[in-house]
Amino acid sequence: AQGQFNEPWGIAISDDGTVYVADTWNHRIQAFDPEGVPINSWGSFVSTEGGLGQPGVFWGPRGIAIDSSGNLLVTDTGNKRVEVFDPDGVFITQFGGGGVEAGFLEEPVGIAVGPDGSIYVADTWNQRIQKFDSDYQFVREWPVPGWEGDDLFNKPYLAVDQAGKIYAADPTGWRVLVWTGEGEPVAVLGQFGAGPSEFAFVNGIHTAPDGSIWVADANNHRLMRFEPVQ
Repeated sequence: AQGQFNEPWGIAISDDGTVYVADTWNHRIQAFDPEGVPINSWGSFVSTEGGLGQPGVFWGPRGIAIDSSGNLLVTDTGNKRVEVFDPDGVFITQFGGGGVEAGFLEEPVGIAVGPDGSIYVADTWNQRIQKFDSDYQFVREWPVPGWEGDDLFNKPYLAVDQAGKIYAADPTGWRVLVWTGEGEPVAVLGQFGAGPSEFAFVNGIHTAPDGSIWVADANNHRLMRFEPVQ
């Protein structure tokens, strides 16, 4: 029913406080006001067979990012594409589609928008991050030394800080990888364990306005906060 979920995997909050949730296995996006009251939902299950196809439907949506215009970018993971909607859920455009060439996607999960409007997508099964401009055109890609395997647990999320650095969860590598917006390596955070700066399973990731990094360490049942990466 409206306001209920079947394994939600993504969340984003707009400037006006509207909360958007990727209700993954109900194959829809739900919107709530700041008090948690349901106000909108859209989507249903359709397979586009890995190509760009029917708009406004999903196969297991996971990541949500909001751009400077308030539009939602949603990774339609099973359909191997990104769909773009206005704040009311009206379809705008789509990009991606299954494939290994530049601009195509295989199991897109995490998505983030940089301060300059650049869009970053975790192209998981192609083991790379792809960068698109604000017009959804391919800019560049770089490999991720991880993201091996196609099991349920390898679902990486992304975040971008105010300086434009990219943070990527490496769930099965028990770490967070950091690059510049041009794909130059900057840092690695974490290793396997239950102590400080150690992870058992990295899931969600977020950067705060002060530059600190918040990581959901799922199998240790905790949130971890890291100081800004210089």
